[in-house]
Amino acid sequence: MLVSEVMTRQVVAIGPDTPIRDVQALMEQRNVRHFPILEGRAEPDKPDGLVGIVSDRDVRLVGADHPRAPKGVKATDPVSLLMVRDVITAHPDDPIEETAKTMRLKKIGAMPVMEDGRLVGIVTATDLLDALVRMSGVHQAASRLEVEVANRPGALAELLNLIADRRINVVSVMTTRGDDETISFVLRVATADARGLARHLKEAGINVTWPPDKRG
Repeated sequence: MLVSEVMTRQVVAIGPDTPIRDVQALMEQRNVRHFPILEGRAEPDKPDGLVGIVSDRDVRLVGADHPRAPKGVKATDPVSLLMVRDVITAHPDDPIEETAKTMRLKKIGAMPVMEDGRLVGIVTATDLLDALVRMSGVHQAASRLEVEVANRPGALAELLNLIADRRINVVSVMTTRGDDETISFVLRVATADARGLARHLKEAGINVTWPPDKRG
C-alpha cells in the first residue's frame, strides 16, 4: 500500500503570516491537528513553496506554563515564529511502512506529501493506523491464527498450502517477529472453526500459538 492510497488530498494549508490564535481557531473549526505552511514564490508559474509545518501541540504551548513553551511568543504573533522549518516530507509513491518508520524514528505525527515541488496531500499517524486496520483484514469475517515456522525459504508457502488443503481462504498475512531460526505470522482466515484448523496445522508439525487449546 502506498501513501497515495491513504493520504488526505484536500489539504488545508496556511501562510507564514497567519496569527497563531487564528491557527488555533482554524484547527478547532476544521478538526485538524497539523497545518502545512506555504509561501508564494516570486515566479508566477511556480507552485507555492512548503516552508514549514505546525501542530496543535505547538500551538497549545504558546503562553502555557510549560518548560517547552516558546519564550516570548504570543498568540498574536505570526505562526512563522512557531513553525518547524526543516519539514520531513513524503512522496505519493512511498510505501506506507517506510513512511510509518520515518514518523516513528523522527517522532512526528504528520508528513506533507510533495510531488514535483507541489503539495498534493498530507499523511498522518491516524491515516497509517487506518491503513494497518485495512491491511490486517479485521473488518472482514475471519478468525485469527498465529503460527511460528522455520525461518527458511518455502516455509510460508508450505503453511499456506496446508491451509488451502482445508479449502480455507487466507484474508491477510502479517509478520510479528522473527530471528535467524524462526518467524511468526498472524493470519486472518475465512473460517469460524479456527481451532479445527489449528489442530490440522499442529498435526502437520506447525507450531500454532493462537488460538490457545480449549480449556476444560
